[in-house]
Amino acid sequence: MLRPSANQAPTQRSAGRHGCRFLVCPDAELLRRQAAALAAELGKDPDSKVARKVFWGDDDPFPPAYWGELTTQNLFSTPTVLLLRRAEALKAEAWDRLGEGLRNAASTVLPVFCLEGAWKEGKPAIPNFLPKRAFWQKAEARQWIWQSPGLTDASLPKFLDAWAAEHGLTLEPAARRALTDALPRDGLAAGLELDKIELAAGDARVITPDLAQLIAPHGDMEFFEFMKALSESARSPQAAREVWARVLDDNLRPSGDKILFQLLGYVAWQARQLWMLAEGETAKVRMRPSDKPAMTKLAQRLGRAGIARIIELTLDANLGVIGGTRRPDDALESYVAELAALMGGAPSAGRRA
Repeated sequence: MLRPSANQAPTQRSAGRHGCRFLVCPDAELLRRQAAALAAELGKDPDSKVARKVFWGDDDPFPPAYWGELTTQNLFSTPTVLLLRRAEALKAEAWDRLGEGLRNAASTVLPVFCLEGAWKEGKPAIPNFLPKRAFWQKAEARQWIWQSPGLTDASLPKFLDAWAAEHGLTLEPAARRALTDALPRDGLAAGLELDKIELAAGDARVITPDLAQLIAPHGDMEFFEFMKALSESARSPQAAREVWARVLDDNLRPSGDKILFQLLGYVAWQARQLWMLAEGETAKVRMRPSDKPAMTKLAQRLGRAGIARIIELTLDANLGVIGGTRRPDDALESYVAELAALMGGAPSAGRRA
């Protein structure tokens, strides 16, 4: 049952001094960035380290450890960002009990509730009973609610402006338009593509329209067949030959890093689709209907832990090449080998990463 246990007596009886925050966005990467910004704000003191702890609102039963993290002052008074992901799955009764918990929140804790439902007709997916709760009204009055529809035609230009400012880049107006047209509408995939654009800009630090041509095509295209071959390569010599023939052929070309960045963009884009398929959100996934059954089986077999590992491998390969610690050809071969082993291996044991 979703209730603070009797032996978890809170150390203070007034609301935590940090209040609470609501992040309303369907894009997991944008949520992660916003949570990181909250943690940075919480840790302004150079001597303080900020902890980050994550729970899931769609876990059944609700994790009892959440209440201890919310209401108990930790021994070293470490500031803690306490994330509750997929909080939109909670029923009205659950939110009432969370309201009780917020009144007893520890002073070191910043509770953050992530509402991750897809927006409809430009409106956020907020349960209709939530705005009636006092803690929501207080958060609204104090501007503790951050809302974003994710990356859309309307939001991408601001996203690009913020990216350019953060990285000290000059973004030409024509380049902004070209990137808006070319970038995938997914925070993780777009971030990987922009890392590549920044690297290509070099010391000039100017983003010109022609750099948009470096962005890998996103969508299904040949990705599905390539990923299918990857998943079958552990059992099929023919599939393995197809994968490595494409990798080696690309490495012999002058632009030997092309397939690596295309593959990183493809995988980042599709990892989100696999995640939704694993969670049963088939209707939200954009791909050819004929591909969905096979991709659903793959997503279910990988589970959250396997899909999270795909994302981890993708980020590691991207950062290794951009940071200059790995050559593109070495990173590509290692990445493909690890992906093949992961996707062709045994089913994941757990639902959560």
